[in-house]
Amino acid sequence: MRDRVRIFVGNEFGPEEYDAFFEDTLGDKETPPGGFLYVMKRNSGSILKHLEIYKSPLNVKEEEIEILWSSDGKKCGISVWGRMRGIIDLGNERTISVRLTSRESPAITDASWLKGFDEYLDQNTFVHARQRYWKKIAKRFDPTVQIGNEEQMPVETNFILHASGPDSLFAVFEDNRETGYLYLYDSNGRQIVQHLLIYDRSDELDVIIQDVWLGWSEDGVKCGVAIWNRMRGIIDRVKKKEGRIKLEDRDTPGIDDPEWLKGFEYLFSKPN
Repeated sequence: MRDRVRIFVGNEFGPEEYDAFFEDTLGDKETPPGGFLYVMKRNSGSILKHLEIYKSPLNVKEEEIEILWSSDGKKCGISVWGRMRGIIDLGNERTISVRLTSRESPAITDASWLKGFDEYLDQNTFVHARQRYWKKIAKRFDPTVQIGNEEQMPVETNFILHASGPDSLFAVFEDNRETGYLYLYDSNGRQIVQHLLIYDRSDELDVIIQDVWLGWSEDGVKCGVAIWNRMRGIIDRVKKKEGRIKLEDRDTPGIDDPEWLKGFEYLFSKPN
């Protein structure tokens, strides 16, 4: 029964012949409990493949689940808590998953399985790159700062959004419970290219993930973040410049300079 489904996440951007969805169900006589990824034939509505992602109930929210397709439309993957947890390969009729029991559970990192998932960003890999980035900046002022091995450091953050851009670049917005930053991230080099402070958290400024939009200008030159339907920060990757009006509260004006907003017209244009 539908009321026994705790979470349902669909995907509308896959190949024409397939639909994919994720379902977290309490279970019944016909369906086992747990979290499952399904791929369905669109014209017939029949399930082609399913993959169990977790069995025990987990405190996962719908916005923490992302269904992705490889660029060739042959593989369907699911990211939970910012990491790839399962992949269905329709071309070779294979599946891979790493049983998910907590946020610390390992993810799929095999390059051959991840090949083609151009819009996928491993959240842990990004956070470790961000940790290295700020340590290197701190080291300029204090040579005693130790860079260390970030791969062994705990990953702690509030929420992360990402949007893929050209040349293996990603726009990444992270709220780490104290600040909100827009980053330009090179996924090939696993390094931060530019950063821009958007806000400092306070009692008057409580941003949640649903308040944030992240994306690229139509020409792929700039990435930007909008909060509460106003553009708050923009990074120009070609000119290597940043523009922002620091967010203090909901009434803080957004960026309105036409030159900075050029290419983002699609975001603010109103339908006829």
